[in-house]
Amino acid sequence: MRGLYSWIYVDYTNNIWKFSQNDNKELCYSIMYGEGKWTKESTIDKNILGFAVYVEEDGKIHIIYSNTKGEIKYCTLKDNQWIGKTVYLMDSDEFEIHDLKINIIGSEMHIFYLLVETSDSNRGVLIHSVWDGKEVKDPKLLDIILTPKVKENYIVKVDKMNNIDMLFITDEGEEISLNYSRYKKHRWTVEKRLYSIQGDDIDFDMLNDQQNMHILNKYREGSTYYLEHVHVKVGGAIQEFRICESKMELREPLLFELNNKLYSCWLEENKIAYSVFDGINWSKPINVNKGNDDKVERYHFYIACDKQLAIKEREVYGVGQSGLNLFFPSQFVVKTQKTVKYQANQVEENQDRVKQINVPEKVDALQNLKIQLYRDKSENKQLKKTMASLRIQMQKKQKFIDDYKEKITQLLEQKKKSDENCDVFMELQQKMKNDLEESERQSVEGKKTILSIQNKLNEYKEENRVIKQENTGIKQQIESLIEENNQLKKELEYEKNKSIVERLLKG
Repeated sequence: MRGLYSWIYVDYTNNIWKFSQNDNKELCYSIMYGEGKWTKESTIDKNILGFAVYVEEDGKIHIIYSNTKGEIKYCTLKDNQWIGKTVYLMDSDEFEIHDLKINIIGSEMHIFYLLVETSDSNRGVLIHSVWDGKEVKDPKLLDIILTPKVKENYIVKVDKMNNIDMLFITDEGEEISLNYSRYKKHRWTVEKRLYSIQGDDIDFDMLNDQQNMHILNKYREGSTYYLEHVHVKVGGAIQEFRICESKMELREPLLFELNNKLYSCWLEENKIAYSVFDGINWSKPINVNKGNDDKVERYHFYIACDKQLAIKEREVYGVGQSGLNLFFPSQFVVKTQKTVKYQANQVEENQDRVKQINVPEKVDALQNLKIQLYRDKSENKQLKKTMASLRIQMQKKQKFIDDYKEKITQLLEQKKKSDENCDVFMELQQKMKNDLEESERQSVEGKKTILSIQNKLNEYKEENRVIKQENTGIKQQIESLIEENNQLKKELEYEKNKSIVERLLKG
């Protein structure tokens, strides 16, 4: 299974960011500012199985990583804090997520990874997911048989038309096959077997355009290492070219194009070597660095050099044990060629000097003047490049200054509005305080009034009770008088009737 390379990003202010996994499976990063010293390593997350970094044109950093919990997580830097979310959660503990790769095309992030069975490390599933920031479309691509002979099971490259080319390796038992598929118009083509690869310690790289596919194969047979170039034409025809064979270990092969020429480079005995293809043959390998005790590694690399140009991922070599020293394939090829040319010129000049040994001294002075002139022209050319680079940096810094000035103006305007709002708020607060005090005063007066009314009401109730008692006595007296009156009426009626009877009897 492939080891995790570190990622280097140089931002628009020339700060260098390094993302890596440490021995404790922690995803970490550190920054080298202008003074040339790394900050203390900071941890983004723990229990990491794999991760990938992608940097957009505006300098926004995207990180996708998998962990031992079966999660694929996403994070980005916002307001100097890493903000993250879970993209995918695997509902089974039978697989682990390895070998993550990402590309952003438009508004979608394309995520590739391998699901590797924990009980059988030879079986895997190659997955391609499309994430729009909200939901994930998760189609299964295909089952593959993994092999320990391969450092990397698949690679993906995005071409200029935003099509995705993928090479993947599967173990077919008697041989290991290299297969190809293309993602175009939201669909994968049917996978096509290109050829078989023999040997052990297999590694490969790919360079593709609309017309041709170039594949770089590295493998070992017995004690000999081989580096080969395979040219796959549009019609399907395949050509093979031997670049290098060595008893020394070959590792980290890369394939790139410069000035319409095809180059390959690799590491051999901790030295960087490269070769150039003239369309028929590969040149004899050329060593770039002399090699030292510090191990040369391979890095994923992003650099933001001009906001008018897209930030693209590339592969570089580097030494990171003490500080950071990077070797860019597109640069060391040109530098080495210039050095070889300069040395050839020196040989010719030395030969001329031997022929002209008896020529007057002013001829030698003229030769020295020519050499000095050549050196001055080279230095002048380099100085112009440096000045152009400095002008670009000054323009960028001026842009940052203008942006900061605009932000400061906005902040001052916001502060002014905030002060105005604060004055209005204080005035409103004072008015509310006065209203509250008036309400409290009125509340006290109201309570006094209510208490007075309550006392009056109690007095009226007491008077009403007394009146009711008096009314009750008067009513009893009236009833007694009525009863006496009725009694008197009865007696009067009786006497009256009695008188009438007596008169009748007398008559």
